Amino acid sequence: METIRPIVGAVMKYYVTIEDRTVEIVLSDTPVERVATIDGVEYTFDLAAVSGGAFFSLMVNNASHEIMVEDTEAGMEIIVGGQLFHIAVQDEWERRLATIQRRNTTDTGEIVVRAPMPGAVIAVTATIQARVARGEGLVILSAMKMENDIRAPRDGVITVVHVSPGDKVEHGAPLVTLGPA
Repeated sequence: METIRPIVGAVMKYYVTIEDRTVEIVLSDTPVERVATIDGVEYTFDLAAVSGGAFFSLMVNNASHEIMVEDTEAGMEIIVGGQLFHIAVQDEWERRLATIQRRNTTDTGEIVVRAPMPGAVIAVTATIQARVARGEGLVILSAMKMENDIRAPRDGVITVVHVSPGDKVEHGAPLVTLGPA
């Protein structure tokens, strides 16, 4: 049985949606125990893979649960105690990106695509006067040791590229200005 462990001292934040309810889960790992804080309530836990597949042993506050986890196109399916749950999981970075991409998706005027957090510009795929489709990559930003593709929130034409590879940007800094299609 393989125990699944994050880096000691690491704190990770996730947003889990089950049907119409979204909860914030903060996972922290200390040398003594692993803690999940779910909507402000702390639980000690441990998770171990059983026989290398989709089966896991989950200990929560010293109570054991056998669970099965399977990835789907829409998120995940989890079976706990014979009950099936359809869930979607976003980490903090994915949630910020989704929020930014949802903003202004129905606007027809000019919009500025901004950096969701501080980071370094790795690459710029956007070029002035290029037509882009919603979801098309514009800038690759390195933040929190991850490369993140910043995408067009809607169809349009690139009117201004505000950054170049190697630039350091702060949260909210303009990356690309997108005009109407």
